[in-house]
Amino acid sequence: MRRIAASSLFALALGCVDDPGRAVTDEWGSEGDSIGDETPQDLPETSESSTDSLGSESDSSSDTTDATESDTSDPQPYAPVLYPADRVHSPITSYVADSLLGIREFDPALLDDVFMKVGASSTVNINTLYCFALDVPDLDVYEPILGPTLDFFLDGMAADTTPFDRVTLAAMVGKTAGWAITGDPSPVVQELDAIEPSLALVHYGANDMQQGITYASALPGFHANMSDLLDGLIARGVVPVVFGLSHRLDQAGADDWVATYNALVRGLAQARQVPFIDLHFALEQLPGYGLSGDGLHLEAFAEGACVFTPEGLQHGYNVRNLIALELLDRARAVLIAGEASLEDQPIATLQGAGDLDDPFVIASLPFADARDTSDSTSTELDVYTGCSSGTDESGPEYLYRLELAQPTRIRAMVLDRSGVDIDIQLLDQSASEAGCIARHDTMLELALDPGSYVFALDTYVASGIEQSGAYDFIVLECEPDDPDCG
Repeated sequence: MRRIAASSLFALALGCVDDPGRAVTDEWGSEGDSIGDETPQDLPETSESSTDSLGSESDSSSDTTDATESDTSDPQPYAPVLYPADRVHSPITSYVADSLLGIREFDPALLDDVFMKVGASSTVNINTLYCFALDVPDLDVYEPILGPTLDFFLDGMAADTTPFDRVTLAAMVGKTAGWAITGDPSPVVQELDAIEPSLALVHYGANDMQQGITYASALPGFHANMSDLLDGLIARGVVPVVFGLSHRLDQAGADDWVATYNALVRGLAQARQVPFIDLHFALEQLPGYGLSGDGLHLEAFAEGACVFTPEGLQHGYNVRNLIALELLDRARAVLIAGEASLEDQPIATLQGAGDLDDPFVIASLPFADARDTSDSTSTELDVYTGCSSGTDESGPEYLYRLELAQPTRIRAMVLDRSGVDIDIQLLDQSASEAGCIARHDTMLELALDPGSYVFALDTYVASGIEQSGAYDFIVLECEPDDPDCG
């Protein structure tokens, strides 16, 4: 029997509330191609495949001013919510809950008590989840809330074993998100067909960072592969859960880019209103960030990776296993128990209309938004003369306003797909073509003085043809020692 101890430090260490179970809360073929009959069309307007989504992320540590705050009145507005950067589990409001239920409707026959593991070395590692089935877990103070959820998923049959100790076909050491969706059938499809899960725990990024000449050049490929991976899972009726990256101390400069990759994967989850786990935030207060001696992988408590005593939760794999079980509990509450919302406080939503008169508001950094310029009715900015540019940007645009109270080094990115060409322009407070400060087709890295700025995400026109379409827009403050930024 799992014993219950008197206390736990984990919730306090992460700034969690009293409920330890819920508070810290194109389909695949060959890489780059799509197979299958359709993408989801019946979800709330959240995913890129439905050409409408989300908005910014909340981080109270970032210093922005004069930004329109979200509506804090009750009830919570029924709208896509913004995923904050200062909590372990992304919010599950009634809107998000309906999004998750809508995904499950694509294939209700999938097994409610089975999840699949998708990832690389940290997913394969025996310290990740296996101990729930192979050892005697010590849930400590979390037993009353998480014990029933653990038993629920231990009863699930992932082929001939439990989902915790299943040797997944969709994870392999050294692999990337592109590997997971490559082949006929791909590793992800093989695992889906083998165990028919309703949830997928997805963790990529560290290896993907190495797939370019620079960490910046690897971003577009990672964006494309993760987008296809998540959309493919959704199309099969599987709810994806996206894990962020932990610290990287294994290579010089790698850790400076972790925040950028995390802003992207958080934004991809936010765009689809599916769960995101901020592993970086969860491990921030641990000794050595919970990393082993190689500076890349986590380490576990000597008495077991599923020991959730105060001593156990000083170790990286133990914390990861706890928050994974918390996630399963949150998913079970919504998908099985039918809870409409797991939030007791209003969650921010994107403010503004996205045009010159009323730009979307970047209330804090990091910020993410996914949108489709085909849906924009604003075509007022054409040629950005202030940047000495003659490029034809006469297609539709979306505008975003950022207010800075102090000097800030920022990295801003727009990521799109083949056949789409959305460029990024930074304008001064005039929000005019002549007020263009800098522009690029993908990324801006610069130091900004205090003041008011406007980003124009504008559509390039080639030979009279608008290259409009879906994009992901990310803005974040650079790491203090990042030599690549600003």
